[in-house]
Order: sequence, then C-alpha cells, then structure tokens
Amino acid sequence: MENIKLEKEPISKKGIILGISFILIYIVFSAIPGFYYDCRKSYYISLIVANIILIIISIFFFKSRLRRDVKALKDNFKKYTEFIIKQQCIMFVIYLAVSVISFALSYFLFGSVDSSINQQEIESLPMFVIIFLAIIYGPIVEELLFRGSIRRFIKNDILFIIISGLVFGLLHTLLESTLLEALIKGIPYIFAGFYFAYLYVKTENITISVISHFIHNFIALLAIILLNI
Repeated sequence: MENIKLEKEPISKKGIILGISFILIYIVFSAIPGFYYDCRKSYYISLIVANIILIIISIFFFKSRLRRDVKALKDNFKKYTEFIIKQQCIMFVIYLAVSVISFALSYFLFGSVDSSINQQEIESLPMFVIIFLAIIYGPIVEELLFRGSIRRFIKNDILFIIISGLVFGLLHTLLESTLLEALIKGIPYIFAGFYFAYLYVKTENITISVISHFIHNFIALLAIILLNI
C-alpha cells in the first residue's frame, strides 16, 4: 500500500478552523432531536433532517479532500479493494474477539451482557431510520468527524489512532451509568475506532475508512435484521 499512500494533509489555519467548526456543528445538530424525544414521530423526522444536514455540511467542509481521495480510489481501485478486503477480514475476527471480551467483562462486573444503551436506542428505531443511520450517515459523517477532523490537529500517527479511537468509542457509550461501564461496553467501539483510524493512517485516504465503516455497519445491520426475523 505504500506506493499508493497519499500525502498527509498539512496543518493549516483554514483546516483547523473547518475542523473545529464541524465538531461544534456536529454537537449542536446531534442535540436537536433530543428536544423532540417525547413525540416519536417528531423525533424521527428531526433526527433524519438533522443528520442529512450534517452529511451535507461534512461533505462541503471536506470537499477538496474528498475530491482528491475519490480520484485516488478510482485510479487505484483494484489495489484499494484488495487492501480493504484483507483488512476487513482481519478486523472482523479481532472485532468478534474483543466483543466477546466486552460481554464477558460486562457479565462478570455488572451481572448482565446487555448491549450499550446507545445500541439499544438504535435498535428501538424504525428499520428505515436504522438503515439510514448505519449505511449513509455513520460512514460519512463519523469518518469525516472522528478521522478527518481529528487528523487536522494530530499528525503523529500513533497518537492520532489512540485519540480518534477513544473519542469515537466513548461517544457511543456516554449514556452508560458509570465510567467503568462506558469503558467496558465501549471496548468494541473503541477497537473499531482504532481500526478506522489505522486505515486512514495507512492510506491517508478518507474514502477507505468510509468504505470500511460502511462494510462494518452493513454486517452489523444484517445481524440485527436476522436476529429480529
């Protein structure tokens, strides 16, 4: 992969401003649906509308980066595809292992193997909303936020992977009652965050982590559908 690894995005005032702006916008729009939580129909509508706006804003803020990365993907499609397939297989095996560890620790420490509150909230949504969040919103917005934005501040590869993974993972378990529970149930999310950040470091191409995130969520979505048949 070294021969098609793109140049690292240089630190610039404009890039930092856009990164900070996107993080703040994400926080604001992510909070909006909560005001309509008591009315489920309004909640679903506000959730979809807010997330569509976030998708548009994220693409706009990263349009030059995306234009370059999409072109690189098209020009080296076979090599990138081989890389993604290989890495995805490795990730799938390790992810299953860390998920088992997370469930085992949850049972030992808390007496249950319930999934995170975040996951329970997602699974309670109508299927069309789950599909939108998992297949469209998550891969695009979360990768541009947790990988694209954070990379604009942290150029050290190891530090970037660690911080990106921890922030990504713990934001998925913020609703847990204790920090320990958030950490334990966040293990699979944190690992996924490490993995997506690692792919970005290896390629410096955000579309690769977006595609990998899409594949990961698609497999998880299939599991949800099959378990509810």
